Amino acid sequence: MISYIYKKIIKPILFQYPADDVHTFFLDRGRMLGKTGFTKKLLSKILPYKNIILKQNVLGMEFDNPVGLSAGFDYDADLMDILPSVGFGFHTIGTVTNLPYQGNPRPMLDRLPKSKSLLVNKGFKSSGIDFVLKKIGKKRNSIPLGISIGATNQSYESIEAMALDVYRCFEKSLTVDYFDYFELNISCPNLINSQNLKEKFDDPIGFKILLDSLSKLNINKPLFIKMHAEKSSEDTLALLEIANNYKWISGVIMSNLVKNRENKSFDKDEIQKAGVGNFSGKPTEEFSNNLINEIYKKYKDRFIIIGTGGIFTGTDAYEKIKRGATLVQMITGMVYEGPSVIGKINKELALLLKKDGYHNIKEAIGTKKY
Repeated sequence: MISYIYKKIIKPILFQYPADDVHTFFLDRGRMLGKTGFTKKLLSKILPYKNIILKQNVLGMEFDNPVGLSAGFDYDADLMDILPSVGFGFHTIGTVTNLPYQGNPRPMLDRLPKSKSLLVNKGFKSSGIDFVLKKIGKKRNSIPLGISIGATNQSYESIEAMALDVYRCFEKSLTVDYFDYFELNISCPNLINSQNLKEKFDDPIGFKILLDSLSKLNINKPLFIKMHAEKSSEDTLALLEIANNYKWISGVIMSNLVKNRENKSFDKDEIQKAGVGNFSGKPTEEFSNNLINEIYKKYKDRFIIIGTGGIFTGTDAYEKIKRGATLVQMITGMVYEGPSVIGKINKELALLLKKDGYHNIKEAIGTKKY
């Protein structure tokens, strides 16, 4: 019923307005609803799905289910108090940067409903780490909470200067005990900060410079590297060969947005009208799944994989898990299907696991045969 109301009544109204405005509206309302105990209690009774088959301990963190909110939605920690009631198993804030950045010129978001995709051109829109830490103000323990960190979207004289900016953001984050894990985003395609630099964070030289800088910190919580979707498996594995030398790196997130507009998942009319930016949702799915395969084959005993990109159903999530993902993240599916989709995905996952004879989700990780 909730899904029907959202898709048939609420979504058609919301989709009449610019996506940027609707996103801001939901962040504002989510922050307000999170302050109301009655609302949280009501939502927690009707939206989440719980089943012991979905519970797992990952790197010392307890996950009631494997479905998390990806970075890119809750920029500035507005939804911390409401998301556990919606049914997510974990929640990433950000991407947060050291210094504030207002975002790229509007529109930063647009919709491609036939392609099941969102156009994204935010460029690490962030109020900055100082603002975010002040807003959080204390530790929350209901579901694992993470922060995605990236370089402030400004010009730099050198790759070392950009690495120092990321270092400072991590340094500030480590002065508090708010976060259960960290994400290092080296893969946003909508930035100006590296345009004039020879090295990039997503090439071997720049990546090593960044990791060497961060090694000076005591990063004592799990850290995941968010990777590009459209890199070849050879290039991705080359970066992971470097990451393998840094024991404080716990895993990878596969993967971020795509930019190739010839992608077969796009509706031709929609993509021809699309503005400036890159794309989430179904056009990322095949890239994400294939890279999960390759990483799991080589690094299943070293890196935990979080799969993201194109998750709309339990079957979509299960595919990533069987290919090697321990956890999954989503945004686009929630935008198109509504908040009840999180519980629906978890319920479908539990049924698929039982159908295949598993007693716990961990048993299904990496079981797909080729």
